[in-house]
Amino acid sequence: MKVAMSYLQDLTEADLYFIVKTVVDKRQDYDYIVNLLKDKPDLVDIMLEDEKLFWRVQEEEDIFLKISPFLLFTILLMQTKRDLERTSYTMEIISKKECIPVFDTRDTAALLQNKDLRAYLARILASFTKVDSTTVVYRARGLTYQRQFSELNFDDVLELAGLVDLPYRYDFYKRLADISLFLTGIFPEYLSGSTDDDQILSRFVGQKKRSIHDYEEEGRRYYDLAATYDEAREQGLDKVLSLLAEKFTTARKPLNYLAENFIYKYRDRWFA
Repeated sequence: MKVAMSYLQDLTEADLYFIVKTVVDKRQDYDYIVNLLKDKPDLVDIMLEDEKLFWRVQEEEDIFLKISPFLLFTILLMQTKRDLERTSYTMEIISKKECIPVFDTRDTAALLQNKDLRAYLARILASFTKVDSTTVVYRARGLTYQRQFSELNFDDVLELAGLVDLPYRYDFYKRLADISLFLTGIFPEYLSGSTDDDQILSRFVGQKKRSIHDYEEEGRRYYDLAATYDEAREQGLDKVLSLLAEKFTTARKPLNYLAENFIYKYRDRWFA
């Protein structure tokens, strides 16, 4: 079985140097330490919890040119966990001009204690910083069609899932759930009907309008379906996907906090 949730497998060489130079401030043998870390995933996990990483990414300009999106979002999720452990409520975005306090930090912080789930959330966010599309040729009603699909667009992925047999829909179901979590977590105000800017939504949503509640239902449904596939077990993701299906609303709250407090002014530029 593949163990999917080691942070080390997603970190680049530049990421490791960034971590070492930030956390290990009393030594200069960075090459030796980086090479040591490549065989020490547990030590990498410990170093990623150091708050100095957060303060450094806050100060660095053009941070995406220096570290991977996965490392950046891992650091921001670590800080989100620390912040939520220190407060009693979060501010849920209702619109661009309105937030309400929600006293849900105990459950949210407890969910973020799960390292596997934090790594999965970081991977989701990183995946939405790049655009992948696929051109598919298929036959329907006796005619041949050629269609381009974006893996970032909910309606595109939903349509593409319908073109393949049920045993092969794992990646599509997982992606539909990921899009649902991403949208309700990072762009909730765009789903509330409180903004006229459809440019953001058109990239991820497609043509059909859905509310936050609709996406929560879709997210729970497709995470639950994805968790049943053999691929989920082989990748070590079955428990994480089941947890996200069960706790979908709670799981989007740390993304709401991260979006509002750390990346609000960068969202439109960072994500695809």
